[in-house]
Amino acid sequence: MDLEKNTRLFNTLANLHLNKQLDEISISELTEQAQVSRMYFYRNFTTYKDIIDQHITELLNHFLRITTKRNNLTIETTAVLFFETLQFDAKSLTVFLNNGETEWIEHDFEIGLGKLIEHGVVQGSNDKYWRAYTAGGLSRVITIWLQSNTQESPKVMGEKISQIILQNQFLS
Repeated sequence: MDLEKNTRLFNTLANLHLNKQLDEISISELTEQAQVSRMYFYRNFTTYKDIIDQHITELLNHFLRITTKRNNLTIETTAVLFFETLQFDAKSLTVFLNNGETEWIEHDFEIGLGKLIEHGVVQGSNDKYWRAYTAGGLSRVITIWLQSNTQESPKVMGEKISQIILQNQFLS
């Protein structure tokens, strides 16, 4: 898959979704505006949800690559980096959230955050219930942050997430 083409499809889909429901957007309209061939779309995606899933997966993989290159990350600095990474796609993600795709977005982030926890990027208890609780909670925090137009800076969100995670470690 081509990351640049996928990003164009994701952002174009969000822009079209500002004025239309997903089922009103044709593949031809999407691919033409994204300057991607229909063949590319059909070779790589089955539904529009696949575009969203792929984009969030790539976003989380990018974040994982960033964090593995850094040493001595704390929970707070890791969260700051995460929210800085999200800021680039905040507008497009918010379009999907505001148009009823909240469950998709939260589910994708929950799965991705679970993987980050497994890789040790999000530090905490090794307990499977703590991991599930934390991934679900963080995905909801992301949704609220995006839907409030990212009012808090990544730095403030890093502080908040650090406090939440440290408090919840004692629950396990």
